[in-house]
Amino acid sequence: MSFAIEVKNLTHLYSPGTPHQVTALKNINLQIEHGEILGIIGHTGSGKSTLISHFNGLLKPNEGCVLVDGVDIHTNKETLRNSRFKVGLCFQYPEYQLFEETVYKDIAFGPKNMKLSEEEIRNRVLRAAQYTGVSGEMLDKSPFDLSGGEKRRVAIAGVMAMEPQVLVFDEPAAGLDPAGRKALTDLIKDYHRSTGCTVIVVSHSMEDIAKLAKRLIVINDGQVAMDGTLSEVFSQSEKLTGMGLDVPEITKIFAEIRKRGFDVPPDVYSVEYAEQIILSMAGRRDAQ
Repeated sequence: MSFAIEVKNLTHLYSPGTPHQVTALKNINLQIEHGEILGIIGHTGSGKSTLISHFNGLLKPNEGCVLVDGVDIHTNKETLRNSRFKVGLCFQYPEYQLFEETVYKDIAFGPKNMKLSEEEIRNRVLRAAQYTGVSGEMLDKSPFDLSGGEKRRVAIAGVMAMEPQVLVFDEPAAGLDPAGRKALTDLIKDYHRSTGCTVIVVSHSMEDIAKLAKRLIVINDGQVAMDGTLSEVFSQSEKLTGMGLDVPEITKIFAEIRKRGFDVPPDVYSVEYAEQIILSMAGRRDAQ
């Protein structure tokens, strides 16, 4: 059985063999299932951005390998090229990568590189535009005439138009206001639900991660420090804060409630979950 992405004994060095050598990743082992939504968290400089840059071969390991659908992406030029269509990366502030003269051409750039027919390119552009809420009238506009939020949607649509098997978002909601964050979170969830593709989200926002991911990987000092469900990871809030990470505000509130002697679970990570706990406690009290 192959995984969407499998990382084996991955080590990455910056400036190897020099006095400035830095070990960014050390002996990373991961298995990412087809169709899952995975969250990756870690403090600044922990190695998480270096890790996702290996997922489609933007970086090459000093040791170990990365497999996409069971194939080492660095086997040859063809496997490397294919991996870049199978694993789409949306970097932080993707709108800065827009460069074509129209929105349509920008979204079509990836599919054109895939050597698809004009009809298939158009179909993919229209599908990606629909997923991201890019209207038909926007397709003929210059991307530089759009608002910041519209530019981000166009940039994301450009990655989605390649219809990758794995879609990786690096800080997708960076710089957005609360309404923009919610809209983007809903977009990612709807896209995953519609396509069934594997989604990987890297974020500093624990609230965003809690709304999206089912499984969390914590990277600390270039290694996998934790790997588990949201409940398993967020129940260890003291360990997370010791790594320089935050936890959702609702988790902090319930940790304080526990300190005051109330019998509440240690893994409350969303308002919806907190509501269930409170209603359950109220029901038990009314039954007494």
